[in-house]
Amino acid sequence: MRRRSFGSVRRLPSGRWQVRYVGPDGQRRASSETFATKGDASRWLARTETEISRGQWVDPTATASTLRAYSEAWLTQRTVRGKPLAPRTRQTYRHSLDRHILPTLGDLRLSALTPAVVRTWHASVLGTGPTAARQAYATLRAILNTAVADEALHRNPCRIPGAGQPSSPERPLLDLNTVESLIAAMPAHLRVLTLVAFWGHLRIGEVVALQRRDIDLANGSLHVERQHVEKVGTGPVETPPKVASRRSIHLPVQAVEALRQHLSDNPGLPAAPVFTRRDGSQLRASHVQRAWSTARQKVGRPDVHFHDLRHAGLTLTAQLGATQAEIMRRAGHSSTRAAAIYQHAAESRDVEIARLLSAAERPAR
Repeated sequence: MRRRSFGSVRRLPSGRWQVRYVGPDGQRRASSETFATKGDASRWLARTETEISRGQWVDPTATASTLRAYSEAWLTQRTVRGKPLAPRTRQTYRHSLDRHILPTLGDLRLSALTPAVVRTWHASVLGTGPTAARQAYATLRAILNTAVADEALHRNPCRIPGAGQPSSPERPLLDLNTVESLIAAMPAHLRVLTLVAFWGHLRIGEVVALQRRDIDLANGSLHVERQHVEKVGTGPVETPPKVASRRSIHLPVQAVEALRQHLSDNPGLPAAPVFTRRDGSQLRASHVQRAWSTARQKVGRPDVHFHDLRHAGLTLTAQLGATQAEIMRRAGHSSTRAAAIYQHAAESRDVEIARLLSAAERPAR
């Protein structure tokens, strides 16, 4: 009988069969499971040999780790482009893990996370709402992508098409008259803030974090150097923005003059915040959001978010002919996908212009 060239099969005193083999790491191993028949053991050994020859073998001791243990280590060590996670990002991951992932999947070994298990879990999470389900699925997929890179898994079991992709409805496009009405409806101490958010295309955390030294009235520009992030239980935290979001933006004259008057009326040191509450205390994003909620009701636009000011300003920029690179720089985008949204809106406006031109009467010869 020909001697087996890879591994061996032996019968244990219990009558069951066990496999022994040498892994690609040179370590001698025994199968963690035993088999009722020699044929079953031989087939398991043959599959293992095939996995090793194809480079698909995974160390069984790595897959024995539970998702809970692995995800905790992942969250501690996770970086983006070599930098620690932003506080808001870490908070989102933590929430998804604690509320939606670990209660169901936490005690399973990595090797037990099959596509079928993930599909069943995802179906149950969908009942919590589309945003929570999307974030939870994206978090799980990111964790298991790292497990594949660590060779703790051969392939990521998160294979549901589109499950982790955002599908937010298209936001309303605001015209200048509506923007002006919204600004006028804001409390007096927040009107310049709202105007700057529109013309500077600033996120709410960026405009709240502006300091007087960030404003260059001589050049008509402002510099985005920091942002305020609201953390549950701790309040606002000042952090550097993402690399692409750190930028200088030239403002139109109406925004520059509004800032000039605002800074003149509210003197302070260079590091003092540009915008504060009425009593001069720290302004938070939640304060702006509450005022915005009242303002949008006053003008009959309860569907409009504060972030839509940024969307409207960038769309106007695209309509005026800005290139994709120019939009990315003004918006602080690192990907062309986000900038393309505003160019698409500008193209839609161009279609409308063509329709209006088509309806115009032809001049008499």
